[in-house]
Amino acid sequence: MTSRDVLKISIAVLCIGAIQAFTADSTCGVSKGCFKSYECSSGDCSYLVTWYRSGDQMKFEFTSTITGSSKYLSFGLSDDDDMGDDSTMTCKYESGSVSVEGGYNVEETYTILSNPLEKITNIVTSATGSIFKCSFDRQINSTNPKIFDLNTKWYLFIAEGFITDGILQEHYASHPPKTEDVVDMFAFEVFIGGKMNEKTAKLHGLIMVLAWMVFSSVGMTIARFFKSEWSDKTILGQKVWFQVHRACMVLVLALTVVSFFIIILSAGGYRDNLEASDKKHLNSHPILGIIVLILTCINPIMTFFRCSPDDSRRKIFNWAHFGVGVSSHILAVITIIFGLQLTKSGVKIGATYVVYVYIAVFVVFEVIFEIIKMRERNQVDDTKYEMRIIEGEEKKQMSGETQKFSRIRFFLLIGQLVALGVLALAVIVYILLDIGAKGH
Repeated sequence: MTSRDVLKISIAVLCIGAIQAFTADSTCGVSKGCFKSYECSSGDCSYLVTWYRSGDQMKFEFTSTITGSSKYLSFGLSDDDDMGDDSTMTCKYESGSVSVEGGYNVEETYTILSNPLEKITNIVTSATGSIFKCSFDRQINSTNPKIFDLNTKWYLFIAEGFITDGILQEHYASHPPKTEDVVDMFAFEVFIGGKMNEKTAKLHGLIMVLAWMVFSSVGMTIARFFKSEWSDKTILGQKVWFQVHRACMVLVLALTVVSFFIIILSAGGYRDNLEASDKKHLNSHPILGIIVLILTCINPIMTFFRCSPDDSRRKIFNWAHFGVGVSSHILAVITIIFGLQLTKSGVKIGATYVVYVYIAVFVVFEVIFEIIKMRERNQVDDTKYEMRIIEGEEKKQMSGETQKFSRIRFFLLIGQLVALGVLALAVIVYILLDIGAKGH
């Protein structure tokens, strides 16, 4: 790919903005065969191909959203479930002009037919707002080995991509939507693109919600506000707060790594995730996810270089550890919000609103904890409780006022756990909604 291609793709991604989606044809599955994008189920299609027989012709209609200055929607027929040696029909939008062409894939190379409109007639094209359409008749019978006979059953593929100087570029997804079996073109069947990855995307999102909305939130709160608690108790030779914090953050690390590889391996690589959305800000989801993964791995590595509590450099470590942890948490929540809006997640917008509520609730609790900590600081310097066991007379010196603050913190912690648990559960319910619905 040339630098010019990269520039065009970048410009197109930046221009995606407010896309006007469209609803599916109500006759799909009734009097027409259809191949539609997954988000059509919520009334916001990004592409739709319909067909039905009329005499010796098959009437096709292609509809797609416009993303940038050019785009194509291609419909392929294949004798197997792998792309290559396929007969294709394509609706092309480039710089305001819409056209139709027939082609043929040889291995991974697309070639335009010598007569790109052979057996294609009655072409009507349009581009209105952010929607472009092509309708045409395609002769059913064919003896041309590169224009497949529609009397035969074929696997169907959908591909989308950019156009450069009239030439179709590589399709967005490395594994484009396809049917699971050969299709009778005369039957009124409905096929849904992107459905095959939905369960994996939901699992990925569910794991990340547990990791960051629950375990990371609790781990951060414990580390920042509970170092003076359980001062006379240890777990495996370490302070209770430290072990709870470490357990939470180890779970965050493990869940994040597992979730990351689940989605990467399922999608066949990073690129499929990058092209997962038709909204420009959502395309940063995989990039942010990688950054979160890196920060999540850096923080535990940093702990191997932690100096003793009495070391003068300890404050530097504390601030660095705190900074990386907070940054990863903030980015993770943003990444979750973007992920919930991706097409492959199949999640309703209500889940995003719940995460907004989570942010507000978490911030409110953190502010209250901070106020309590500031008031208590006038009486007890809680830094001396960080890693050292408190015993004997020193333990007795804890004032009644300090114990009152301790009780307040525990009640707040319980309240925070309940609130965050309910909100995380609500997001998970949203994620699991509609899972297992019929589709191809």
